[in-house]
Amino acid sequence: MVLWNALYDGLRAGLDNEEFQVWIAPLRLMRQDAARLTLGCPNAFHRTWIRDNHLPRMREILAQLGQPLQIALEVLPAPQLAAKAAPQQLELPQVAQGRPRLNQRFIFDKFVAGTGNEFAWAAAKAMAQGQKLFANTLFLVSGTGLGKSHLTQAVGHQVLTCDPGARVAYLTAEDFANQMIAALRNKRIEAFKDRYRRGCDVLLLEEVQFLAGKDKTQDELGYTLDALLDAGKRLVFTGASPAGQIKGLKRHLASRLSSGLTAAIEPPDHLTRVRILEHLSREEGVSVNPDVLEYLAQDVVGDVRRLQSALVGLLAKGSLTGRPLDLRLAAEVLGHMHLQLSRVTPEQILNLVAQVYGLERGLLTGKSRKKTVTRPRNLALYLCRRHTEASYAALGRAFNRDHSTVMYNVDQVERGLGSDPKLSQELAYLEQRLGLANS
Repeated sequence: MVLWNALYDGLRAGLDNEEFQVWIAPLRLMRQDAARLTLGCPNAFHRTWIRDNHLPRMREILAQLGQPLQIALEVLPAPQLAAKAAPQQLELPQVAQGRPRLNQRFIFDKFVAGTGNEFAWAAAKAMAQGQKLFANTLFLVSGTGLGKSHLTQAVGHQVLTCDPGARVAYLTAEDFANQMIAALRNKRIEAFKDRYRRGCDVLLLEEVQFLAGKDKTQDELGYTLDALLDAGKRLVFTGASPAGQIKGLKRHLASRLSSGLTAAIEPPDHLTRVRILEHLSREEGVSVNPDVLEYLAQDVVGDVRRLQSALVGLLAKGSLTGRPLDLRLAAEVLGHMHLQLSRVTPEQILNLVAQVYGLERGLLTGKSRKKTVTRPRNLALYLCRRHTEASYAALGRAFNRDHSTVMYNVDQVERGLGSDPKLSQELAYLEQRLGLANS
């Protein structure tokens, strides 16, 4: 069950919520042994879709967890479908009524506050509870995997718990841009404006760096923010950098985004990492020796997702092999993680990607925005981040980009893996050529 939970969360992180709810949420764990994970699908069509569109990503996640099991897909027996049907149906009216699709695990009670994130945590709670902050806006700044999405969605959950009738909008800046384009195309721009300017009490907008260089979308968002602020509404934004440091963001919009409180989320220190591991262990209902947790916390630094992957790998390997969760097993799990990160260098990845796509290597580190260049470049960045120890800043220097652009491009590939089979196939081929775990 531990491994399935980790796979489930990994898929959720890489898909938009609608696709996740349609294709992944209905899956059920049927059996698990040392060699195979068997998942149940509602019907044959669903099974075929998962096989063709999501299986490569599933294998990749298992490999990253150090458990490269085979994945079998079966059609669920009728009784299991009937037993699961009611909860799925109960959720549909909420979506129809405009309730935001929030991750049920991203609540304040499940967030571990520490030295690097305590101010952001306190500010988010104050915003959720309706306390007056500067200009009623909060801008959360952090790298990937440090908790800004968790805190943002926790605000939404808390607001709706206190006031179920509150009109909460949760979306990414990319979602906002796409909705605006669709509204213009369908001649419904006034309805789009009303939706956010007059139909929203709390706006939760993630990854604002996506809007860099998109002047018309920035203008529309700026007008929307002006209307919401004038009406005393609450606004929460997230980004990889403070608004004033995002290149390509208009001064007016940057001013609006940073008009209130800005709170940075730093990587967790050692004590916080230990507390996160303790919390995750309790969540899984497993008792792990404090010495083992200390060992993991000492070795795994950086984003929280890697920390979670280390613990899940330990629990999964212990569960599948029947071995105790001791320091020896922890060393094996960490050894596998480091092996995955040390087999290749950014230099090797750049050379291979250029060769495979028939490009001059300089194009990958240049300024070209042609799709024939940006797709291979983004894949190269993703591979570097996934399989090397290079930081975002180091990759920014290597690819002649700022670290927020690198973060956005890596996230873009992660989101695309669940919905673009060709992208998954290209990634799997590149990893195979690099001698990495088959995904």
